[in-house]
Amino acid sequence: MAVAKRKLSHAFRISRKLALLSGGFLFVLGASGTAALVFAPASMIPGFKEETRGHCKTVYQSEFRRGKEKRLIAVISGDDLEPRERVKTGLRVARHLSETVNPDLVIVQVADHRGPTARAQLRGAAIGAEIVYAPVPTKSLAVTQPWEVRFVNAVPTSSGYYFGDRLDMPQSDIEAIIHEIDHVAGCDGDLVDEEAKTVAASGHGEPAKPAGH
Repeated sequence: MAVAKRKLSHAFRISRKLALLSGGFLFVLGASGTAALVFAPASMIPGFKEETRGHCKTVYQSEFRRGKEKRLIAVISGDDLEPRERVKTGLRVARHLSETVNPDLVIVQVADHRGPTARAQLRGAAIGAEIVYAPVPTKSLAVTQPWEVRFVNAVPTSSGYYFGDRLDMPQSDIEAIIHEIDHVAGCDGDLVDEEAKTVAASGHGEPAKPAGH
């Protein structure tokens, strides 16, 4: 009898992937031996652990000037899959850099952590989102509004590349995401790894451009 129960328990052991695909539906075996289908949040499933994303690491960072304008560009690699979450991480890091370094213009480009890491390769399909932030737009010749966001509307491939439509995010969507950011902070990977690579450029150096721009 005990052996039979163990086999039955194993048969109804639900994996995390199955829980996600089923949207939280569980098969429950009643006392009568009848299988019933009930709905429950995935977080209630024993052993289920929701993945926390939003982690990132600075791959490249550079400060340079264009005339009197102080600019900063950072390329970060992160683990966000969905475009909206990728943009959210980029917005958070852009605000952090603006508040700590005080440039007139901040450019944050978001790559996937499984993608290339060499500076020369961080362009085109390797860039999944680009966030441009000017706290005071009148101080920058590059923008006319505080935020500009461009992103690839696709999840990254297993090798860290983005293939899909490249879109400009509406200002209303940008503001909505900004209001969701509870804590403005830089990349957590920079806290446990070696110091982010920083290059001081004297008026030279251009950000990598996402494919299609």
